[in-house]
Parts: sequence; structure tokens; C-alpha cells
Amino acid sequence: MYAKRLKVYSRLSIAVTLFCIGPTVLCQSAMPLGANQTVRAKSYEVLKQYMKSGGAIAAHEKCGFPAISYAIKNRDRLSPEVRSALEIVLTRPTNQKSILLGNIRVHYDTTGDNAPAMLDSLYQKIPGTADQYADSVAAIANYCETFETQVLGYLPIPSDGDAGGGPEHDIYITDYGDYGATIPDSVLLSKPNGGDGGTWTSYTWIDNSFQFVNPPINRGMPGLRVTLAHELHHSIQIGNYGYWSNDVFFYEITSVWMEDVVFPAVKDYLQYTSSSEGHFANPQVPFNSDDFIMYSRAIWAHFVAKRFGRDAMLRTWEEIKVGQPLQAIDLALSKPPYYSGFKNAFAEWTVWNYFTGARSDSVLYYPEGTKYPEIASSPIYFVPPSQTLGGSLFVLSSAYYNINEGAETLPFLVSNINLDSALGGYASSFPYSYSLVEDQNASLSSNLVVSDPSNWYSKVLVAGNSTRDPFPNPFRANGSNEISFPVTGVDPMTGTLSIFSTDMKLVYSGMLSSKLSTLLGGQVLQWNGVKNNNEVASSGIYIYFIQLQGQSIKGKFAVIRNK
Repeated sequence: MYAKRLKVYSRLSIAVTLFCIGPTVLCQSAMPLGANQTVRAKSYEVLKQYMKSGGAIAAHEKCGFPAISYAIKNRDRLSPEVRSALEIVLTRPTNQKSILLGNIRVHYDTTGDNAPAMLDSLYQKIPGTADQYADSVAAIANYCETFETQVLGYLPIPSDGDAGGGPEHDIYITDYGDYGATIPDSVLLSKPNGGDGGTWTSYTWIDNSFQFVNPPINRGMPGLRVTLAHELHHSIQIGNYGYWSNDVFFYEITSVWMEDVVFPAVKDYLQYTSSSEGHFANPQVPFNSDDFIMYSRAIWAHFVAKRFGRDAMLRTWEEIKVGQPLQAIDLALSKPPYYSGFKNAFAEWTVWNYFTGARSDSVLYYPEGTKYPEIASSPIYFVPPSQTLGGSLFVLSSAYYNINEGAETLPFLVSNINLDSALGGYASSFPYSYSLVEDQNASLSSNLVVSDPSNWYSKVLVAGNSTRDPFPNPFRANGSNEISFPVTGVDPMTGTLSIFSTDMKLVYSGMLSSKLSTLLGGQVLQWNGVKNNNEVASSGIYIYFIQLQGQSIKGKFAVIRNK
């Protein structure tokens, strides 16, 4: 229903008499509309407050796309005031001038409160610099689109026909007090029965000075640069791959990451990683939350880019053409050359998130991990010889503990990796418990107890060391996926891995060289599930033995045979 209405609103755009001067296509409208801009700014504030009233922890001050999307998806439930505000925000503004450069048309005023301005060394507006600011917008926007499409391989922003004066992408400079926003304009490709996931044309508005940005070093041009990289990628996303209004989190994760990819010298995203409402302070908030926390979760894209390569993000967006973001991540990472899937990657990501701040390792984990805060954790005081503790977690969330026994501390991680529940939209939390046992050698071990072990991940987080539990367990064998068996030691080593069925028939034996696993934090031996007779192992319980350099390791694991 709202698709048709959006299309109507988009055609309420610029209805003024234009005349053009010179090859830059400089155009002037009949009159300034400062009062109209004030109404638009107030309407946008209404949408932000509406999203906040719906449960958002903070009003979104990075990008207006989430607040606008939230109002769009709840259109049928809006009050008259909020509905009117949405209609005003979705209507293209009018401005006194526009300039055209490449595939970008920039609309702006030269007089009034809405007029853009460059900033001086003290971050004060320089009078009479509206044209210079608009020229900067046009040049930076063209650079961003060229980089994101020709260097990174994303599809170009689709044409909006004659909206805004021509087929080029329109950017409107205004004074809303936020960085900017991407506005869905009209439907390009709709899904059956009006469902989510269709493609849309769009236009962009950005701030007229970026004078408010913190830290001050990012005010003015740095803030403008990252905002254009961010917003233009939203237009690429919804114009080519799909607009899933219930999954805005991944749009923001990608666009905040894109800021750092296109302009690595501007570290604006760090303000979100250090926020009290960010991921490192709130790992218990579900990964697919559309709340303010999603900006800080640009670290997911940083993880994916280093762990699997930058193209893995593009592969995910290509899968969004046919499925919602969580499903798309799983499909993209399950395929060659990654052979992982969302659950395995999410579990690994939760480990990376522990090794930040003073614990960071730029070789194994985040390249800029020293700039991230340490993950929030809860103290647990262990009373020997054993203790059982419990809790609950929402799907796709984590909890970190510091288990204290005297002077010793054992960091412990629990993650709910139940992707199926997340895809089904289930918002309830799931219980877990774990037992702590001290053996006769005063060695402390932990054991997670849950009803569905395949949907949980736990790990003792000791830097450079790992637990002896194989991962993933259960292991989905298809001849390509691999299961990792941790071994003690930091240097590569060679040993024998032998795998038996429960009736002790040998199904595999081989001499293997260990590899470094960032997921398990040390050396591992890996097996692809193929038996000595070249058949893929069938579903069941298996026993493994490892012999290497004086070590003898044994244990059990489960195999689920992929059909």
C-alpha cells in the first residue's frame, strides 16, 4: 500500500520555473523557501521521536534512514500528526539553486538559515561560501559513487527519471541538525503481494555545515565526506539489491563501514564503538536490532572484511536480492570460497569482540582493535569445588563473564547463535546454565548446559589458548566444510588425527599439519568430513584421537550429513 503512496509523494518534488546558466547547469528557483525548510526540520524531528517512542534507546543522529523507514513500515498505525510529518519529509524540497556534476545534482540555497557554509579553523561558518560548499558536495559525491561502484564493484545508483530535474541522483543541502538521510522515492521493482525486498529510487539530503559533529576534528569537510559515502551507499542498496524495511540494521552496518572504506583517514565510526549505547557496552542486545546500537556494529563488516575478504560484503548484498539480510549473510558465507555460514561466523565474531583495547591483537583480530573499548562483562565468584550458574540470552546475542577464584580469573563467553529463531522473528530469550568444576589439580573447567547445543556457542577466553572442544559441533559435513580440533601450542605442528565410529570402526586417519584459528585462538587440526574411502561421513556420533609431540587428545563430536 505505501509503495503507491510514496510514488505519488515523490512526484510532488520541484515544481518551479528554472533557468540554466553555463555548462555547470546552474539553476535558480523563483523564491527561497526558508519557512518551508523549518516545517521539514520539525517534521523530521517528529519522525525521530516517533521511533524513540517505539522503543529506540536514542534518537538516531547519524542517519535519518532508520527513522524514516520505521515510520514507513508503520504507516497504517501512524497518528495524524506523524502521518503528516512523514508526508512532508518524503516530499522533495525546493531550493534556490542546483548544480550538476557527473551523475550528481546538488540542490541548495544561497541565502537564509538553510544556506550551506564552509567552516574556518575555529569551526565557525564562513559567510558567502554556499557555492563553494555545494561544489565540494558534488565533487565528493562523484568520488564516492565512483569508488563504491568501480573499485568495490557495487551497482550504480539507478536513475530516478526526471525527478529533481533529470535522471541524475539528487542531493539536497538542508539544516536538519543531523548528518543526512536517504529518502525512498518510488518503486523500481516490487515484490509479489507488495512484500518487503523490492528496489526503489531515492534522493539524499545532507547537513549544510556539519558544524555540530564530534569530535571537532571531524567537523566540516570530514563529516561531509563520510556522510556522502554513507548515504550514497544506502541509495545503492535500496536501488539495486532490495529494501527490507524490517532489517535496517544491516543497511546501517554496511554504510557506517563504507565510510571507513572510502575515507579511512576519517574515523567518525569510533564514536559509536565507544558509546554507552554501543555494542561493546551491550553485547546482550540482539545482532539484528534496529536500535541505535546498529551503528557501532559496523565492526561486523570490519570483521567480515578481514576474515573473509572485502568482497564477502558485496556477496551478501547480492544475496539480499532474494532474501532478507540475515538469510543473505548465511547464504553468502556458506558458499565458496568461504564455507562458513552465519552461525560459525557469528560465533567467531563474538571471540574477536573480546580481544580489543588492552587485549587487542591486530594480526589475529581487528586491525584497529586498540581503539575499541573492552567488552562489558559480569564478575562471577566461584566457590570450589563446583558451582552451577544460569542466565538467558536473546537470539544472536552474547554474554561475557569473568569467573574469579581467588587471584585467578577465567574469562568465559556464551552466545546464542539460533539463526532459525532470528529468521522467524522470535524475540523471546532462551535459558542456559553452565557448571564450573575444579579438579584434583586445581584446574577449573566449564560446561554449558542447554536444550539445543547446536544453537549455542561457549568458550573460555584465554588469549593465545583454546578449549579442547572441536568446533563447530555438531559438524555439517558436505566435503567442503571443515571441523577444527584444538591442540595445545602456539606454533604449527604435525600430528595424526584418527576418527572412529561409536562401534570403534576407523573411518579416517591422516597425518596433518596444524593451522592457526582466530576463532579458537590457537592451533587446530582440521578435517573436511571425507572418510578414507572418499565418502562423506554420515550423520552420527564420532570419536576422535589426536597424537602429536607428546600430546594425546581424545573426545567426541556429532556429524550432520548435508543432503
